[in-house]
Amino acid sequence: METTPKPRENRDWLWSLGVGVVILALIALVPLADDQSVLSLWTFILMYCVLAQGWNFIGGFAGRAAFGNVAFFGIGAYTVSLLLLANKPYWLGLALAPIIACLFAFLLGLPVLRLKGHYFAIATLGIAGALGEVIQSKSVGGTGGEISLTPPDLNFRVSNALFFYGFLVLSLLTLLVTTWLTRTRFGYALVAIRENEQAAEALGIATFWYKVGAFVLSAAPTALAGGLFAYWQLSFDPVGEGGAFDVTISVAMILMTFVGGAGTIVGPILGAIIIEYLDQTTSIAFPTFHGPLLGLLIVLVTIFLPQGLVRLAQELLRNPGGVRQSYPTRVKQGVQRVTRFILSNGICL
Repeated sequence: METTPKPRENRDWLWSLGVGVVILALIALVPLADDQSVLSLWTFILMYCVLAQGWNFIGGFAGRAAFGNVAFFGIGAYTVSLLLLANKPYWLGLALAPIIACLFAFLLGLPVLRLKGHYFAIATLGIAGALGEVIQSKSVGGTGGEISLTPPDLNFRVSNALFFYGFLVLSLLTLLVTTWLTRTRFGYALVAIRENEQAAEALGIATFWYKVGAFVLSAAPTALAGGLFAYWQLSFDPVGEGGAFDVTISVAMILMTFVGGAGTIVGPILGAIIIEYLDQTTSIAFPTFHGPLLGLLIVLVTIFLPQGLVRLAQELLRNPGGVRQSYPTRVKQGVQRVTRFILSNGICL
């Protein structure tokens, strides 16, 4: 009797996990260089790896344009800071930060996740900005909401290395959670919602509650990163440049995720490394052109890498000839997208 062979299981997730672990293992060697400026640079890169991975849950898998994830980052930073100022242990702040952020994400998600498209994006962006302004106006934690903490009772080099490895471990844990998500019913449901929410509802998927779950999941690593950032930086304000509620942090999360590949396992890590490294180096080498250069990068990514680096690499490995043939069409479509955006927003070049 002839038996039907079982379909071969897709192992892309295993390769992606392996690549992610190798990248993080190589980054773990940075402290061996014994260069504090390099260590600081890669600590920031690892922080943004965590933030991009966190945004990937709601933006990459669920396809929701959340521009307010910096609110979770700020909640984590202020939770840890206020407990430290009250002479409570640091670990307690790190334990409470994701709990409070997830609760906030759940309560916020109940109304805003009923909104569609641009309305959802604007709502999340406005709430994150408003939260920072409230903290500033109420002078939470200090004058004008500014925070100033006592440095850890550790050697400077040891302290910096500890925060570096803290972000490294957090990035690894988030990578493992992302891999788990791609293999579960929860992850499949989020992808179905991203591709066609109406069709997902017709299949019986409770789309609203899955989106709430993704929103809550994205809050946890983001808040933990905020908690580590607070004690690492020691001094910060709510809404200034580089502040805990600075909306440009949300923009960076989104850009990094799309450069690497939204909805992929290792894409946010690659995107964070590329964008943050370029951001840090160009801000020093070309401070006058730093902003325009990043703006140009966004345009180029939209045109040439609409699916991100990871998906482009996967397509090249599977069908290099097909990618070469279809690439001119993709570039044309990218130019059309940028042109429509410029015209619809009344931007004059």
